[in-house]
Amino acid sequence: MQHFTQEHANMPVVDARGERLGRVAGVQDGEARLEPETGVESRMDAAASPDEDALAIDAEQVVEVTDDYVRIELGDEE
Repeated sequence: MQHFTQEHANMPVVDARGERLGRVAGVQDGEARLEPETGVESRMDAAASPDEDALAIDAEQVVEVTDDYVRIELGDEE
């Protein structure tokens, strides 16, 4: 399980193929929020609250965290 900190804020988020999905908009209570690029919402299993522009990154979706990016698995890659 990945534990996010404020150091992860503004990091790029990519999928398993390395395609940019957006960036970490912020971290609250150890949960990272993704500010998605256009069209990403339909690929995410998580859903944003109506009053929020960011999507939750589920800890089970995180594949890798480096100094340069957060890689997540969306379940639609083959």
